[in-house]
Amino acid sequence: MSTGTLSASTLSPATIHDSRWSPTPQAQSQQWPANTTPLSPPPQWSHIRSADHGTAYKSSIATVQSHRAELVPVRHLIDKGKGSDVFHIDCSPTASYLATKHSNNTVKIWAIAKNTVHSTIKIKSYVPAQPRSREYFVRSHTVLSEGPTSPCFIGITTHFGLDLEIYNFTKGGSGKKVQVIDEAHRWAASHKLDNSYAPLVIYRPGADRIDRYFLSRNPSAKKPFWEDASSCIDLTKADLPFLPKYPELAFSNDSPFLIAAAGPRPGDPPRDINSTILLVAWHLTPVQETKLQSRSPVNSIHSHIQESGDPKRHKAYRFCAPAYTQLQTALPSVLVSHGSVTVSIWIPASHINIPLPGGKFRQTRVPTPERFVLIWDMPTNTTRLIPIPNVQACVSPDCRLVAYCDPEMQKFVILDMATAEEVWKWPDAAKVSGFASFGQFEAIKKITVFEFSPDGKWLIVGDASGALGVYEVRDLGARFELLDQSSLKGTSDLGGKGGLPRGNVAELM
Repeated sequence: MSTGTLSASTLSPATIHDSRWSPTPQAQSQQWPANTTPLSPPPQWSHIRSADHGTAYKSSIATVQSHRAELVPVRHLIDKGKGSDVFHIDCSPTASYLATKHSNNTVKIWAIAKNTVHSTIKIKSYVPAQPRSREYFVRSHTVLSEGPTSPCFIGITTHFGLDLEIYNFTKGGSGKKVQVIDEAHRWAASHKLDNSYAPLVIYRPGADRIDRYFLSRNPSAKKPFWEDASSCIDLTKADLPFLPKYPELAFSNDSPFLIAAAGPRPGDPPRDINSTILLVAWHLTPVQETKLQSRSPVNSIHSHIQESGDPKRHKAYRFCAPAYTQLQTALPSVLVSHGSVTVSIWIPASHINIPLPGGKFRQTRVPTPERFVLIWDMPTNTTRLIPIPNVQACVSPDCRLVAYCDPEMQKFVILDMATAEEVWKWPDAAKVSGFASFGQFEAIKKITVFEFSPDGKWLIVGDASGALGVYEVRDLGARFELLDQSSLKGTSDLGGKGGLPRGNVAELM
């Protein structure tokens, strides 16, 4: 076991690439909004070498005594009407609203402070809702705006998963549909990036292009979101080692970067290990103020016809093509970026292609007991890999924690990604005096989805009854626990990275 910053030689023979373009002096000196920061220095990772010529990690087992945080039950949200499975969760930027997608094609928007359903939107979807997997990559919905200077908007994927419908839910009720954006094969929105950076992007495979949209600041604008043709990203001009198809997209949580992760498409012939997966980061420039204020921006229509702007915008700030045999058939299902680190979760295919004479291939099923957490450090352009069970998982917005639920093994685990250590685990937490979880962890097979809030303070758990449990995530430094608020004693200043709250600390009996 050694400690230190990873180097390219550490990952040999993994292929690590630096971009052939660096930001212009203007971009480097540009003043970002107050809530953004430049790339921070690379963290110090402990690592071991695996037999697969990559940097791989095995999670270590933690005892109850070594747990280093707690999940304190905060709210239990229950709709008085007939409940149905919760499959997708999104929390608004200020945690005022929770939006949930249910199996009966409804999206409920909960007013958290009031413990009530603020709005219920019925949608048309010909694709049954289910958790994200290799068979279901539809991004369900995202709260796009929540006021107070603009209306409350939510984007919802509908029909066959290609239409993005924008609803105004300011007044509650069933919401009002105000815009439809078509051909939204992949899309992402930022909870924290300033609107001037066009915080909504849509990937269109026909043109191999990522289009950027901004929210108009003109109250009389004909529609809320407008495409900025001069800032779209043409992937064919990005000078990448191969053309990414149907990439997973995400914005950095604290810097003006757009991240993409792409793997081999199902049905494609096998690729060389050095050109299997790709991680890309683009440095974004702001939209012109005149466009933001315009009632009908002049070059926001027909971006495939109007091509202008700085041609360097297509070039990646940095890209990386790590060579891991574990990821040769894998696709990304989760993508989160914060500071200098990007974390993605990759799901391998349940088959491999066996070469046959004549350039043909035969598919052979293989066991897939694991999916993989891939951590990319952008300043050093290096990666590392952590295996977890092949079950549903999510990543905290500060890229510090990954949570997964293994219902067959009756386990819910939170890992610290800096050490790959299990820092909280069910059922061990049940042994702690005062533990409570609204009954969700006790009936773990009924948990259907879980996500961290944008500030990392909450873990939100949905279940088959349609209810939501909101748990506050607290960093105890030396241990991780789940306790009822009634058993909390003492106080401590815990303001660490990722917005972990300051407040009570559990004193174990």
